[in-house]
Amino acid sequence: MKKSFTKQLISLILAVCFTLAFPALSFAADSNQSDGEAKSESIYNEFKKSDGELICVSKYGDTDKFPENSAEAVAAAAEKGADIVYISVKKTSDGYVVLMADSNLSRMCVDELGNTVNKGIGDVGYHELSTYHLRAGTGSLHEPITSCKIPTLAEAIQYLGGNAMLMIADGWEYRDEIYDILASENALSNSIILATGDKKEISSWLASKTVMPLVISSSAKNGNAKSYVSKTLSAGCIGTLLSAKNPYSSVFKDGVQSKFKDAGRAVIDMTNSDICGGREDNPTGWNDITKRGFSVIITNDIEGFNAYRARVKSYKTSLTSDLEKAQATDTALCSTSTANKLKKTVTEAKSTLSSSMSESELMEADYSLRLAMEALADRTENDNGKTVTPGRITAVVLVVIALIIFEIVFDTLRRKKVSKRRTENGRAHSSGKK
Repeated sequence: MKKSFTKQLISLILAVCFTLAFPALSFAADSNQSDGEAKSESIYNEFKKSDGELICVSKYGDTDKFPENSAEAVAAAAEKGADIVYISVKKTSDGYVVLMADSNLSRMCVDELGNTVNKGIGDVGYHELSTYHLRAGTGSLHEPITSCKIPTLAEAIQYLGGNAMLMIADGWEYRDEIYDILASENALSNSIILATGDKKEISSWLASKTVMPLVISSSAKNGNAKSYVSKTLSAGCIGTLLSAKNPYSSVFKDGVQSKFKDAGRAVIDMTNSDICGGREDNPTGWNDITKRGFSVIITNDIEGFNAYRARVKSYKTSLTSDLEKAQATDTALCSTSTANKLKKTVTEAKSTLSSSMSESELMEADYSLRLAMEALADRTENDNGKTVTPGRITAVVLVVIALIIFEIVFDTLRRKKVSKRRTENGRAHSSGKK
């Protein structure tokens, strides 16, 4: 009887443990999913701020570890710190939307025997495509063969798990199929479609959707950049990808950049110097391009760009702090020239803080502000060439007090003399009458 009771007790304990364990496991899975969704939602909200922080876009994923456009590379890029992963898509002969940059498979794919696949992706069905393997990195014959396969767009979304957003390129001609995939995967709010159409085409397509997808326009084949940016942003795009081979192109100047103010984001691909005015994908290039107004940067160096972004954030924090100190400084006892210099520097610092994402501009603004503050702290010479110091201020105050006291004493003595004379005159007058 005792053994039977013990067995029942053990069974009951195990049952309770299993009952509690499964919800815990389920909750853990939901928690992970929520973390990913929260991260992509945060990126989405930041992207929609036209004056928001710098955004890191990885080109084709982490190609140092995995083949470009593979699901593994996309997920690894998010893990490395990319906010968005730029991918290219193509359609198979049977209508599957898959990740691939080239129309021909020869650069990236080999068959089961290790032979290079020299076929157009539009001539191959998904079943056959799924048997191919991808070469490492950016492909070509010198790269080793990996176990990675070509993913469908749906598979890439699932693999990413909401840990970053996707920027989908080369799929505008089958945008409806892409939209349906995003909707079915609940990924409309964490995916961006790159549009190559004009204002009318983009506007009418967005208007046809019950849930509006996120769209960035691309000016590469659309003539006047200034007009295109203005028109496509008004059509509902949240930014425009600009490109130019000429380093002095209008896309890098204020005329075009001014169109993004309070309207959207300027996007640039730094991975190919031919499309970003000869600039390199490094801190020098990022500094130059952010100085010109670009805030969404497509890069092959996720860690390097994130380090640059951290420095920008640090300088912004420092400038904000110094600006608060400068604005709280009482300049009443300071020379006119140094007070005016600080006022001008404060105005310039405010402008830089509100509009610039350039490391050098923020650093220079902060340095100038500190110099202006130090000039006040030292009480530099005023307009008459005299130095205003606490000691001299005290001396002036004491002199003024002494003059006031002297005036009071002098006036008192004068009054006494006048009173004395009047008294004496009165006595003399009285004596004369007698």
